[in-house]
Amino acid sequence: MSSAYGKIDRPKECNLSKLESLLPIESINKSNKIVSVHSISSILQKFTDESKLISYLQSLLNKEIEAGNTYPQKFPLNDTEFKNYFLSADAFVVLNSEKAISNDLFNNLEENILGIFYIKPNFPGRCSHICNGGFITSSLHRNQGIGTVMALAFIEIAPLLGYKASMFNLVFESNIASVRLWRSLGFKEIGRVPNAGLLIKNKEITEETNADIEEEYVDAIMFYYSFT
Repeated sequence: MSSAYGKIDRPKECNLSKLESLLPIESINKSNKIVSVHSISSILQKFTDESKLISYLQSLLNKEIEAGNTYPQKFPLNDTEFKNYFLSADAFVVLNSEKAISNDLFNNLEENILGIFYIKPNFPGRCSHICNGGFITSSLHRNQGIGTVMALAFIEIAPLLGYKASMFNLVFESNIASVRLWRSLGFKEIGRVPNAGLLIKNKEITEETNADIEEEYVDAIMFYYSFT
């Protein structure tokens, strides 16, 4: 799965040496516990069973897709589709640990992987200096400030990858936590897409009551942030 423009190369101005010096990034969550942001590529080098890790990351995305209220995809992605969509450029993971990774960290992926995000060009060629990002907090670790950890890391990492600005195309207005986060960090609202997504309403309630799934059209906000 590629963008509407096909596969897009990241900007040539990326500074990988500075990025390697920056990562991993330690942060403090709401519980005053140290967590750390690593590139997924560096984690895969240490992981003895690469397919197990990728499969778990894939499940995090597919849960969001199945919930039907944050990502635009309608159906879960298979292995190839997930790699092409989420791992095709630069992707990162938030771990429940300090910078140093213990050998047993990966014995419990559910406990130790708090969130994942990608950074990739939003447009090709002459506009590839504007990036896009996709963020997922594990459902087991919500309300711990992991979204903020990822957002702040995104703002630090993206310029080192050569990007001059960021643009989020579809932040659904019903995703209140996400909208509040980007506003709080100074992202500018540069547009609105009316009825952008046909999203699922109250999926948890419908599953509990066996009621029919209800859908509604929801506007999306477009956010922009300059790194310069």
